[in-house]
Amino acid sequence: MKQGWLLIFISLFMGTKAYATHNRSGEITYKHVSGLTYDFTITTYTKTSSVDADRSELQIFWGDGKSDTLQRTLEVDLPNDIRHNQYTGRHTYSGPFRYIVYMIDPNRIESILNIPNSVQVPFSLEDTLNILDPTVFGFNSSPVLLNPPIDFGNVGQIFVHNPNAYDPDGDSLSYKIVPPRQDALSEVPGYVSPDQIAPGPNNKLTINAHTGELRWNAPQRPGIYNIAILITEYRYGQMIGTVVRDLQIIIQSNENAPPAIQGKDEICVVAGDTIDEKYIATDANSGDNITFSSNGFPYLVPTQKAAFTTLISGNPASARFYWETSLSHLRNTPYQIVVKAEDNKQPPLVDIKTVVIKILAPAPTGFTALFNPSSKVVNLTWDNNYPLKNLDKFLGFSIWRRQGCGYQVDTCSSNLQALGYTKIGETTSNQWVDSDLEHGVDYSYVVVAEFASKSQIGLIFNRFKGITTNESCVRLPIDVPVLYHVDVRKTDSLHGEIFIDWTKPLAESLDTLINPGPYQVRLYRVEDTGRVLLKETMAMHYMSDWDTTYLDTLINTEGKSYRYELDFFVSGDEFLGKSPAATSIFLNIIPTDKTLNLRWDEETPWRNELYYIYEMNNLGNFILIDSTINQNYRLDSLSNDSTYCFKIEGKGTYDRPELKYPLLNFSQIVCSRPRNTIPPCTPILKVENRCTNETLGEELPDNYLSWNFGRTCTDSSSVAEFYIYYKKEMEDDYQLIISVKGKDVRAYSHQPAITNSGGHSHEEGEDEEHHHDTPEIFLQGCYKIAAVDTLGNISDFSNEVCVSDCPLYQLPNAFTPNGDGINDLYTPILPYSGVTRIELKIYNRMGNLVYETTSPDINWNGQDQKTGKEMPTGVFYYVCEVYFDTLTGEQKLEKPLSGYIHLIREK
Repeated sequence: MKQGWLLIFISLFMGTKAYATHNRSGEITYKHVSGLTYDFTITTYTKTSSVDADRSELQIFWGDGKSDTLQRTLEVDLPNDIRHNQYTGRHTYSGPFRYIVYMIDPNRIESILNIPNSVQVPFSLEDTLNILDPTVFGFNSSPVLLNPPIDFGNVGQIFVHNPNAYDPDGDSLSYKIVPPRQDALSEVPGYVSPDQIAPGPNNKLTINAHTGELRWNAPQRPGIYNIAILITEYRYGQMIGTVVRDLQIIIQSNENAPPAIQGKDEICVVAGDTIDEKYIATDANSGDNITFSSNGFPYLVPTQKAAFTTLISGNPASARFYWETSLSHLRNTPYQIVVKAEDNKQPPLVDIKTVVIKILAPAPTGFTALFNPSSKVVNLTWDNNYPLKNLDKFLGFSIWRRQGCGYQVDTCSSNLQALGYTKIGETTSNQWVDSDLEHGVDYSYVVVAEFASKSQIGLIFNRFKGITTNESCVRLPIDVPVLYHVDVRKTDSLHGEIFIDWTKPLAESLDTLINPGPYQVRLYRVEDTGRVLLKETMAMHYMSDWDTTYLDTLINTEGKSYRYELDFFVSGDEFLGKSPAATSIFLNIIPTDKTLNLRWDEETPWRNELYYIYEMNNLGNFILIDSTINQNYRLDSLSNDSTYCFKIEGKGTYDRPELKYPLLNFSQIVCSRPRNTIPPCTPILKVENRCTNETLGEELPDNYLSWNFGRTCTDSSSVAEFYIYYKKEMEDDYQLIISVKGKDVRAYSHQPAITNSGGHSHEEGEDEEHHHDTPEIFLQGCYKIAAVDTLGNISDFSNEVCVSDCPLYQLPNAFTPNGDGINDLYTPILPYSGVTRIELKIYNRMGNLVYETTSPDINWNGQDQKTGKEMPTGVFYYVCEVYFDTLTGEQKLEKPLSGYIHLIREK
């Protein structure tokens, strides 16, 4: 893309006649061919009846300063005045870089409800091709989108759409709703979300970030809407590419209702199992006939493809999904199919069901975990005949542990961390020894096979797990004291108190012949700086009375949770072990409008099976108001700015009948006041460059920001100020640059940077007049703003608007290199803006090259560059290619500057 041309091109778009409009929706996708060569496809859906605006070719900008014209390779006319087009082309890049690939075409169709004056708004599609080091990350193809970017719905009925994207490389995909674009730098002006056209409680547009399923529950106004879906690929946790789908949604208003599908939306099997699922669809309109269809990657796999067949047509209708899976189907991300039921009306209404299919490697067999009392370790073993050990992607086995037993592991979930498990090791063998144990603790172990792809240099990416084994539980003997209470007795920042008590070791666990008395117990409070000894007790014999309590005083129980643990010694001073640590329950309260959200946490060797919530009444007494098994609680319908005080009591158990039950421990007391935390409306931002000759004369150019709240904002009276954020480069983080006070202030002028380019060195003795401190004005950057109300609540960020430097570079037609110190050098008209380099060639009237440079300052002194000979008075011809810096990279002006230079030597 040539930046100067782009600005002209966009301005021409805005003046295009209304009939030259036809774009509905589309996307750009790409496929890696070899090396740095990629095949690209532009897919558009257009208005068939817009004959004058039909395109047999489209221009694509590759993101590296180059562009090509792609010919149409597919043209299919569909019902409802829709034409499906595809344009294909191939491009080779020079090296790894983040390339923004895009196209622009005038214009969108008219009457798009959520894009004001859509008939005058250009249509733009955009992708990111992030080529990273291929030896580490490999190469990448974009996701393939199997469902078209145009769909129909009905007023009052839930609208559902899924692009049904699959990634051929197995990369993770994430989905997000974003505004459509009008060019490579900016979103469509005035865009609002479709659910804000007729806002209300029953009108909400959402997208599942993992499956891509878009749900609008439910459209309130008939018409045409456009949104964009940003699909981002991740590998190694790095963004390696994006695709933006521009989606058109056509909402009708009639008595028709869509079909409704019944059937599974999540399937989990071991590789080699057969999937055989039935789907049934019914339609409330008895006269409608239902047609079933389905698409997705399982129907496209190289071997043992899935099949989808209709069993019964009509209303109701049924269909069958059948897939004989195999080991070749193992991959790091789930498969996905979309089952669609469509009625026979025009336009048709549909229901879809997004079905996530997990095909997992089998679990290791014969898994056991046994405690060895002599060596004080847990030995884990499993069968040595795992069937996938020779698979290229096989890494080995991972061993996972959590405290407590009796947990049902979901074998179809690979997120063991969410179940409280911690990975304690990896191995390629069939055994593991766990020696990092705490006395008296119950441990649950599982083992799972690990797989991944590997880069050329052996780095692994796109990891995935097989099915988890069932848990194997080990109950360690309680041969050391264990804590019973860490109970907050007094809440204070200086004089707080916590009561701690414990039990002596169990008689059946402690062999007193091997471990005779005297017995010593030391209680520690664990601080960030180390352990603080609080108490030391001694018992001569096991049957003696043991001192097992302590009150910890003069501590800050108001702002901190405290951790305690015990060291146990036998035979006087022989260390046998320490107890598992325990903390006090720590309560936090998050206030919102008329609401308090209570959240608490603790770390204890026992399991808190229930929590009691106490509230202070008007007499200062705490009364029980409720109980919960969760670690959070919400109170609604409270009075803003009134004070409420709470504390939590945990009811705990060791799940061992020989230990005390229940264990009751209080948190500290916390008081809070509900307050209005509802943020103000989100502003809509517009940014313009003021780059005319007039502003470059006496007034330096700037970026002019203006904003409003749009039609959907019902109340902006509480706004007190606006935060303005700026970043210079796309990869930079946003920085707050100013807070603009006043709810009625709706504009701001920003000059990002003004520098001098004359800081280069020069030869000693060289005439100083040959150097200029040339002011360069950098306006490039991106902006977002947020509104802040009088209570400090901050709105969501506005739309992002990015601008490039003003493409200003002008050359004079004369100079006088006569040594009088005035106009002795040929330079551009100052100041210029946004220029990174030039390619200037100056010729005499015989056509001979006399001077060339890439420096924007030029500084030609009138001499022949090769011979050093002074050129005589006369007319010279120049051609100058000008390169500008933009947010999408360096770009060249579409047409080079050219003209004549009058060299005058007379004084």
